[in-house]
Amino acid sequence: MWKLVRAMRRVRVGAVGTGGIFQNAHLPAYPDIWEAQLVALCDVSEEALRRAGREMGAIYNERIRRAEEEGDVESTERLRDDLKGVGTYTGVTEMLSKEEIDLLDICTPTKFHDAVAIGALNAGVHVMVEKPMARTYLECLDVVEAVEDSGKLYQHNENYLYLSTWYNARKFIESGVIGEVQFMFLAAAHGGMESAAWFWDPAISGGGSLLDMGVHPITTSWFLSGFERRPTLVKAAEPHGICTRMRTRILKGRFQGVVVEDDAHILVRYEDAETGAWSTAHIEGSWSHRDSPATVIIGTDGRMEPVVEEGRDFLKITGPDGGTRRIPLDTAHFASSFKASFPREIRNMCNCVVEKVKPISNEKIGAETTAIVGAAYLSQKMGKKAVSLDEFKEYALKIREREGKRAPDILLKELLKGIQR
Repeated sequence: MWKLVRAMRRVRVGAVGTGGIFQNAHLPAYPDIWEAQLVALCDVSEEALRRAGREMGAIYNERIRRAEEEGDVESTERLRDDLKGVGTYTGVTEMLSKEEIDLLDICTPTKFHDAVAIGALNAGVHVMVEKPMARTYLECLDVVEAVEDSGKLYQHNENYLYLSTWYNARKFIESGVIGEVQFMFLAAAHGGMESAAWFWDPAISGGGSLLDMGVHPITTSWFLSGFERRPTLVKAAEPHGICTRMRTRILKGRFQGVVVEDDAHILVRYEDAETGAWSTAHIEGSWSHRDSPATVIIGTDGRMEPVVEEGRDFLKITGPDGGTRRIPLDTAHFASSFKASFPREIRNMCNCVVEKVKPISNEKIGAETTAIVGAAYLSQKMGKKAVSLDEFKEYALKIREREGKRAPDILLKELLKGIQR
């Protein structure tokens, strides 16, 4: 059987940036994705490359051992073949010139997302990039242009779309079980990435918790509202807005003052141009732990919320009469764990490459998500005044017209001036 599988189309993948998100989330996914063959690793740090190589060997050998115990000959042969001769490189250009790569998996710090993606697209390689798409909306526009010019595919990697909770919530919304979506509270929050100092340097990260964590519920709220609706209006939400609450952290082994936000509460409005329908999302993106209301999606005919009961995940649906349904999410066929979302995300892109189909979360979704973040920063700077996406884009494009190549850095500095400390 493995001979037949080998004759079928598999996507040859190169990974750039072999740090935390790659080793902890992407790398463990590849052995479970027969459509993908990870053929090369690239990182500017030779030590990071060595760690990734060791980790890849450990993960694949453990999967081989498990497959052997289960008598799964096909998987055993595939994994052994995949582990042979994986190339390692400290430069992307060299890797692309020496390896036959179909798809580049970009997991670098945010500052390098746009340049690496554009270089790969121009070299005729499909691309998927970890969120956020780039530091600024202007950098996203350069990537969008490269996608259009190259004719290659781009996936904005938002793994939340593949979490069982949101995948199933969208299916039930489409079924009409809660009527027309009107409002939702969504949040992504934890205590902060203090082990990786670059997250706190806006020149590299592009911002703080809103750009890192907030993009998860932003894209997810749009997905739940329906991608046919468009983001139109953004507001830094009273009373917290975008702020720094825990102002001193240990970064690089010493106490330092924080220069980016560690908490953000924003409102986003999505509208359907054809029907006039709209929905509003309250988003929290935090590195100072969650303090927004509980997650809920409210429709004209009911509400939906994720709940945990006796250690199991459910989607609770409440009708207008108060009756409830509980949909189990931890089924054997669709595990609800966070890590289970990454194999689905990567598999989706591989199948898009094979079938030549644009991913659901494409370059325009990524660019608009970043525009929402930019509009939220601008709203905060303007005293939490609501800002339309068109208003923000005009603001950003004027800076590009005036500043040229310096524009992304100028835009970034201007937007972050409004953060409350």
